[in-house]
Amino acid sequence: MNLARAIAALGALAGLGGLTLQYVIMIGAEGADPLLATWRFFAYFTILTNCLVTLVFARAAFKNGADDGLNAPRVELMAVTSILFVCAIYNILLAPRWEPQGWQLVADIMVHQVAPVLFAFYWLARAHGRLGWRDALFAALWPLGYAAYGLTRGAFDGFYPYFFMDPSAASFAELARNLGGLTLAFIVGALVLVALDRALARRG
Repeated sequence: MNLARAIAALGALAGLGGLTLQYVIMIGAEGADPLLATWRFFAYFTILTNCLVTLVFARAAFKNGADDGLNAPRVELMAVTSILFVCAIYNILLAPRWEPQGWQLVADIMVHQVAPVLFAFYWLARAHGRLGWRDALFAALWPLGYAAYGLTRGAFDGFYPYFFMDPSAASFAELARNLGGLTLAFIVGALVLVALDRALARRG
């Protein structure tokens, strides 16, 4: 088993474990209402991104060396940029706002720290020189798609999981500025990763 496949197998197990734990916690928090818990569970960018990277991990573990579908270079770029973004945004903007305890702390560590670190190592272990600069724009489809999804579903039930995407807490101009800034930061991050990919390829 090569290094990338070994990390993928570990990442798939860790990702599934973290997501399952968080789902069980949310069912308890929502008064044992599985329907509401499931609806709220899939409202979070963190959860959806962890689902994406877990699927990428699982396919890489079962289909070693695949370069298509979920393991296409630009899809893996989208996944690694997204999960690192999850880690950065959580630790910079969200973590100071609350102090999880017990199993919630374990779940938080799994989805916000363990998954990003494992996926970063997996991505670095893959063959390089597979990306072009335009792939950074493709990677940005994930947060843009989430913004449209989150705002649309929030319009129906009034629940916005992130304060910087809550129309009730910010004006339209502030909301646009928040989303524009985050998207720009995401694209810059993806470009940095493309540059790293190309540099690693040159090193052989």
